[in-house]
Amino acid sequence: MDEVFLIGSEHCPRCKGHDPGQLFAKATNDYHSHLFGERGVEMLMWGDRLLDSDSTGYGKWEATENQTHKAIDLIPKDIVICDWHYALRDSYPSIPLFLEKGFRVWPSGWKEVEATKALIDISQRYKNKRMLGHLCTTWGAVKLGQLNQWPPIQTAMGKLH
Repeated sequence: MDEVFLIGSEHCPRCKGHDPGQLFAKATNDYHSHLFGERGVEMLMWGDRLLDSDSTGYGKWEATENQTHKAIDLIPKDIVICDWHYALRDSYPSIPLFLEKGFRVWPSGWKEVEATKALIDISQRYKNKRMLGHLCTTWGAVKLGQLNQWPPIQTAMGKLH
């Protein structure tokens, strides 16, 4: 559910003229119905398309510029939002936003150690039972047998213990 840039296109006969937020919410709710409702498994999803780039200050990769952010109020709150941010920032406004909306939040970093430290530090300021910790991603940048040597994972383990 991340990096959805084309939705509600004027070239799509099914969704032309429909609100992108409504379309994104429907797709999310359909997945939730299948995963949680039919299969009985917990749903996790990337949170970038639920964030408005204008109000958060995130760019078009970390937040939406096509109005899918309106789906945030139309989807189940039992979905775990994996809130990915890979660059160093002074703040990550998505964290309190997702918490205020009632979601469990799993902030997610990638390869920049300083960015990982900042994301963890800011996340830990929120003393909220819905703050789940830190999700490390590698996107194939490290071999499975060498995960314990990946600097962001080492950083996260040191910060969280």
